[in-house]
Amino acid sequence: MSDDASSPTPRTPRAEVRERLLVAGADVFAESGVHGARLDDVAARAGFSKGAVYSNFSSKQDLVAQVMQRSTNRILAALQEVVREDVAATSIADVVRAAFGRYDQGRQFALVSELRGYALRHPEFMPEFVRQRRELQDGVLDLVRLWFGAHPEVEPGMPLEDFATLLVGANVGIVFDGPALPGVNPGDVIASLVDAVVRPRR
Repeated sequence: MSDDASSPTPRTPRAEVRERLLVAGADVFAESGVHGARLDDVAARAGFSKGAVYSNFSSKQDLVAQVMQRSTNRILAALQEVVREDVAATSIADVVRAAFGRYDQGRQFALVSELRGYALRHPEFMPEFVRQRRELQDGVLDLVRLWFGAHPEVEPGMPLEDFATLLVGANVGIVFDGPALPGVNPGDVIASLVDAVVRPRR
């Protein structure tokens, strides 16, 4: 049987439409800034009309929040893949090096910087920005607690809450100063930090 050229094109599943819009939103926001980005540009980048944006998100700010949530989820998922209870104490620095150094974080940092700027200029968005950054911090803290809980033979040289905060803060700072630190890999620096903090329990 020959294909019927007049048959309708299959409808793109809603979940795929939404995911493509989120990916496009992240790219456009990182490149043009949230303020300068137009929903037409996001829709076109995803291969849809602007109506697709409004059928999946209630507003531009809703799209911004969901783009950020997708980014937060992906970062935590990547960390959870490599930081596990069964990672030996002798290997944890190498695992952390892989977790923080496996990706080019420049584009991700550009997006987060734009979201931070948007939150500063739109106070109504700041609680959402804070919630998601807290979610990231808490997720890293959960991984730190999980790993140290499985390894009573070692201890940190500081409270676990401070250690988790330092891991995130050091990574952000190194990526921020990346242009002034040619050849510096955030993973290598974070691994050195872990080596300095994790020590045999006395």
